[in-house]
Amino acid sequence: MTDNGYHRWIHRFGISSSLLLFVAMTAFPVAISFVYGIWPDFKALWPGFVAVILFMAPYWPAETIGYMSVMGPGALYMSYITGNVTNLRMPATIGTINSLGIKPNTEECHTMAIIACGASVITTVVIVALGVVIATPLAPVLESPVIKPAFDYVVPALFGGLVAQTVLKGKKQFLYFLVPLAICLFFCYFTAVNSAYYMLIAIAVSVIIYVMDYKKEKQKEVK
Repeated sequence: MTDNGYHRWIHRFGISSSLLLFVAMTAFPVAISFVYGIWPDFKALWPGFVAVILFMAPYWPAETIGYMSVMGPGALYMSYITGNVTNLRMPATIGTINSLGIKPNTEECHTMAIIACGASVITTVVIVALGVVIATPLAPVLESPVIKPAFDYVVPALFGGLVAQTVLKGKKQFLYFLVPLAICLFFCYFTAVNSAYYMLIAIAVSVIIYVMDYKKEKQKEVK
């Protein structure tokens, strides 16, 4: 199979499987509503529905554009179908390509991203299944005031490790993370910009910094 044929197959399979799973997930509640004649109050749900769309709309294109170069279409379809893109699939992909020394936005990177995301999905399913089995016996322990605060730091610890791993590779990377963070903090405390736009701001600033650095390096090579 050629590269073009492979990518066409990936997109066909990803789109068709996404639509199929969407129908499967929505069919059950719709069928239950038909059978029992119980429907939600759409007048009450509509304002909240619109608010969620307006709040999340900036994230969707930002995630797709930002993740595509690293994950590729195959892993991205898999990630959006199974969920937990930011806190599980993307870290698994980044950890894999960093440990193997693979360059982003290459065929090798996208292939390993599919393998990493697939392994992450299988691991998630196994852990969730085990959690369902042992959740009830362990409920008193997990809800203990001593242990419960630790769960609030799982995601920061995960992303902190990923950022530290990248920063330790060179001092220049520290600037790439510090400047977008400083700008986001400025918008957070000194402007009325909605926090939903912070990711777009961080991506835009990061792109500008990388482009400027790329041009600077090219000028050094010419000299």
